[in-house]
Parts: sequence; structure tokens; C-alpha cells
Amino acid sequence: MAELTMEQIYAEECINDPYPLYRRVRETDPVYWDERMGDDGGWMVTGYDVAVTALLDPRLSAARPQWLAERLPTDADAGQTTAMNALYQQIVTTDPPNHNRIRRELKAPFMPKPIDDMQEQITESAHRLLDSALADGNGEFDLMAAYGYALPALGLGRMLGIPGGGDQDYLHWMLSLGLLIDDGPASRQHQAKLLGGVHEFFEFFRGLVSERRGDRRDDLLQVLADSYTGGNWASEEELLGNLAFLLTAGQISTAHQIGNTVIHLLRDPDLFERVRADPAAVPRMSSELMRFDSSVQLTKRRVVEPIELGGHELASGDEIFVWIGAAHRDPAQYPDPDRIDLDRGEVAHIVFGRGLHYCLGARLGKLVHDLAVQAFVEHVPRPELSAPDTVDRSIMPTFRGPYRLPVRYRAS
Repeated sequence: MAELTMEQIYAEECINDPYPLYRRVRETDPVYWDERMGDDGGWMVTGYDVAVTALLDPRLSAARPQWLAERLPTDADAGQTTAMNALYQQIVTTDPPNHNRIRRELKAPFMPKPIDDMQEQITESAHRLLDSALADGNGEFDLMAAYGYALPALGLGRMLGIPGGGDQDYLHWMLSLGLLIDDGPASRQHQAKLLGGVHEFFEFFRGLVSERRGDRRDDLLQVLADSYTGGNWASEEELLGNLAFLLTAGQISTAHQIGNTVIHLLRDPDLFERVRADPAAVPRMSSELMRFDSSVQLTKRRVVEPIELGGHELASGDEIFVWIGAAHRDPAQYPDPDRIDLDRGEVAHIVFGRGLHYCLGARLGKLVHDLAVQAFVEHVPRPELSAPDTVDRSIMPTFRGPYRLPVRYRAS
């Protein structure tokens, strides 16, 4: 029997369906030492309870070994070096006290009232985008290009105060950042090129921040530019890194979740009809839909103080891979986990993390997802996947979702 390793996650069959591999690893050991992952091996956490423990325990750091200075290419230029430094200062990779300070600077527009006030605007945008996608009446459109990527981009673009949000430059930059976060074979093979793309992303934001000094506007970018001028950021790199992460995490993870949900609704006619019959219930159902196939499948931690986890002694410096997608299929937490059950009620998923690093944009991400699904089932006549058995998916297991999703419809 071949050695069991989570490295298989990068094989095409696992990109399409990682859940059988997750199950094999979890059944072997929910905290499994894998010599082929990370720099010198790592712990694969695939059980629900141990995943929650890992996300909550302060003895585990969010800092990522792959972005330490020694991992820079030997011929790295100044832009690539700047990009690497900024990656290590993002909210997702920092610990207190820096994490708390960054979160305070970013949190105001993500509070409940500002997000809830966006509902009507997001709904109108969703129907407008679908109207445009259906306008030529050719019977097919790419859900991701016309809708999945575009809708989150519109909401975040208005909040941040940035132009566009769905064009190819943005997607190229976001892909570069996503691949570096994933730190898989593609990332390691093309690290210099990806860092160059991320540096372009930072230069784009640097220009916008500079513009705000002479052209004041009522948006989050203005607030952050003012707070940088006021000395609330440790460095310009820290500000730029967090702006890039905010846009990437908000747009890509939400877009992929919309795509994942639509795939499963269209693959199961009974499920689709139930949601179509009661679109107002989507917010109640969405926690189960997210659990079943979440757009964020993996996050990482590093041991800073020895800890016992799942019966194993973890040493300082050990890498931990918290496989969120695997935890969501743990039968000890969710009976019959490989089935969508819209009657589970409120599901205690960990799509948005737990504890200190709970996703700042969770409320916005859920709102956009729910309104997108509601509008889709209400607006698109008799939709079906153009290729139900073949989905063009992201090659990053960290961020699971389609990058292209042709959908057919019949208006008459």
C-alpha cells in the first residue's frame, strides 16, 4: 500500500473531490504526522474537535514558516522582498498584540449595522448582473465570470472605494496571493513570479492610498489612509499587505462559495426545488451548504509552546495544517456528513474560523453568498450545469471552488 500522505491533495482527482482522502487520513488519525507536508513534515488535523482546539489555543501561532526571509529566492529583487515582508504582516498571519491593533483599524465597516445596510444594494446588484448574463438569450453563461466573481467585487469595491474589482488584473493579483498562501507545488515552483504579481497588487494600493491625500472620499480606503498618516500602522508594507488580503479573501472565498453552492444545487434537482420553493430560507440553510463544501478548506498554525493535541505531543516549531474541509465531514460531529441535510438547523461550522482569528468579513461573506443564491434560484429559468460531471476548479486546495462554471438555462 502506498504511503498515506495529504500531498495527494494536489492530484487532479483530489482537486475535484478531496473528501475521500480527508476521510482516509482522519480514520487513520485525526492528528496525523505527515513527513511530506510543510518544510520538514507537519501535523494534519482532520477531526472537528481537534480542529476547533487548534484554532482556539494561544500556544499556536498564526505566523507561517513559508514567508520567513530565508524562504525568499536567492535572486529576489526589492519588489519581491517587499511583497514577502508584507505577507508576514497580514491580519491572518499575525499574533497579539499586532493582530489586535490591525483588527481595530479594519473592523468598523464590518460591524453588523453597516453590513446589514448593504442588503438592498447587494440584492439589486445580484439581479442586475443576472439580467445582463441572460440578456443575449443564448441559453448559457459562465456563472463565475458573470456573477460569482462580480457580485462580491461590487460590494467590496464600494466599501473600500476602489475602481473595478472584477477585471483580469485583479484576478491575476489575487491568484498570485492565493497561491502563495496555499504554499503548494505551484507556489514553490513559481515563487518569484508570484511575489512579483503580489508586488504589483501592493503598488496598485500604494497609488490609491497616495491619491487619498489630495482627493478625500467617504470610504474605507480613506479611513485607512488617514490612520496610516496618523501613525496607526507599523509600516506601509503592513497596510498594503492587509488591503490586498482584505480584497482577496473577501472576493475569492465568497465567489468560490457561491460557485460550490450552485454546483450542488444543480446536481440535485430535489435540493434545488426545495431552495427555489422557499428562497427566503436560504440564510437558514446556508450554514449546512457551507459545511458540506466550504470555499476555505485549510488554515495553518505553528507551535510556539509544546502542546498535547489528539493524544500527540507537539513540539515548538511544528507546523499544523488545520483541514477545515475535513473537519466538516467528521461523523463524530455531523451524522451522515457526506449528505446535504437542510434540516440540520444551525450548523456549527468553522468556515470562518474560531476565536481570535474569526473572519472579520464573515457577516458580509455570508450575506453576499445568501443573497447571491436567493437571486440565482429566483432569476435564472430552469438552470442546469452545462457539464455536470466536469468542473474547472482552482488548483489550490486551500481555496476550493470553480474558476469557470458554464450554466445553461431555458427561458421558454
